[in-house]
Amino acid sequence: MLIKYEVGDMFLSNADCLVNTVNCEGFMGKGVAYQFKMKFPENNKDYVEACKSGRLYIGTLHFYRENGVTIINFPTKDKWRAKSLMSYIETGLDQMVQLLPKLSVKTIAIPPLGCGNGGLNWQEVKQVIEEKLSPIQEDYVFIVYEPSKNFVQKAQQEPKLGVSSLVLMQMLMELKQFKALRLQKAAYFMNIFLKENYFKFQKGKNGPYADSIRIVSKSIREYQSFYGLKNLQEAYQKVYQVLCSDKTDKQLVKLRPVIEQAVTFVNEIEEDKELEGIATALFLIETSRGGLTEEQVIEQFIDWSEDKAARYAEEEIVSYVERLEDKRIIERNILGCYQLSEYR
Repeated sequence: MLIKYEVGDMFLSNADCLVNTVNCEGFMGKGVAYQFKMKFPENNKDYVEACKSGRLYIGTLHFYRENGVTIINFPTKDKWRAKSLMSYIETGLDQMVQLLPKLSVKTIAIPPLGCGNGGLNWQEVKQVIEEKLSPIQEDYVFIVYEPSKNFVQKAQQEPKLGVSSLVLMQMLMELKQFKALRLQKAAYFMNIFLKENYFKFQKGKNGPYADSIRIVSKSIREYQSFYGLKNLQEAYQKVYQVLCSDKTDKQLVKLRPVIEQAVTFVNEIEEDKELEGIATALFLIETSRGGLTEEQVIEQFIDWSEDKAARYAEEEIVSYVERLEDKRIIERNILGCYQLSEYR
């Protein structure tokens, strides 16, 4: 899943980054902000100083690290007695997308921005959160807390799901790590082992990326919410009951072995960086005409983006190619270029 929705106490999460909704006057008088003030007094002092000095205003963020946790103080209102505006949420999220790569955090807990005392509609805020976080959804785990204990988010009508949703749910139930990046890469390797483009992948920030997977994943979440289903297993069974037919069963029987093969391969790779690198190298080879030499893989990998060039050494890229060859996913042709193996 791309974003996890929770209810309850945000402070009980294991997130290494907590978002605190604040005003620009330096007051943390009640609610979650007051709890932040009590739990992180040094953060409060620095936040107050930022307000007094004029460094914190709408469209900026203030962050502070205390007790091993990074706190992002997110202005959802200017004056503490005023109401929040949706434009404040939008500009703040834009700033957060730019800030997070600098903070060395992976799991971010977010309260219902601007709702409650802020007066904003949660349905609208939730949509903005999903839209704004979409460009970095593969890089982090976002835990978004609903406005209240009794709040249950429901779609207005039943989301329509197809066989692709069953495929993704099978993968999610078997992946050891619950991350959007790993779901994307498992689906990509399924394509490779299937020798068909079941999902349409293109060049993305973190290697091969299919936006259809993000869309279907969102529909799965909405389907669970619509029917109040507790877990993916329940959702899978209900969707299957709707879709079950001879045609559906034949598709699932055909896909089952390659789903298992792809998930097993992804689960063997513990580090996300390595998984991203292996998938990127394979995508370059797969989409080449006539194959690539090792030198060409390295060159095109580094040219993928400035981010890739900064994060990956040539030795790492070579090791990814070697791993793919060892797994018989790629092979050398008569010209010595790497291409997809017929025996994968």
